[in-house]
Amino acid sequence: MLLLVMRGSQRGLLVWDAASTHHTKDMKTFLHERKIDQIMIPIGMTAYLQTLDIAINKSFKDNLCMEINDYNEKRMERNQRGNFVKPKLQEVVTWVKNSWEKITDRCLANALGAGYLDKKYSFKDSAIAKHERFGPLILKEMESQEIHQEIQELDCYDDVPEDDDMIVIE
Repeated sequence: MLLLVMRGSQRGLLVWDAASTHHTKDMKTFLHERKIDQIMIPIGMTAYLQTLDIAINKSFKDNLCMEINDYNEKRMERNQRGNFVKPKLQEVVTWVKNSWEKITDRCLANALGAGYLDKKYSFKDSAIAKHERFGPLILKEMESQEIHQEIQELDCYDDVPEDDDMIVIE
């Protein structure tokens, strides 16, 4: 799939979990050759940082389960021995297609906000902000950086012109 996605000279970014296969030298080489940078989500943090898991996968899987249950209840066939016949590939592809089509633009927007990948959303509304240990730490660091940035942007004067009417007390 990456060959289809990555075209031209632009760099890509892949955010994924810290599975052992993602750390291999071959994988790192594969991504490097395609100008794809990667960010590893730390173990135990996927539910807070992996956008698809946060806002899309559950809905997709719920939709897919409904498709499968509908098939099982209404269209599942049995062979001559009475055993269930597995569905045809086209049937399964249709389930996936139908399930994905039920993922709305709003759901995708929620995913960006939950993963704090779209800065028009507040960090406080993100999934990581709700983490009891890391949420407050990250928020504190972000606020500290904002204050530092505001200080950097202030107009500061290193010296005062000598012709000011200023009284110096020593």
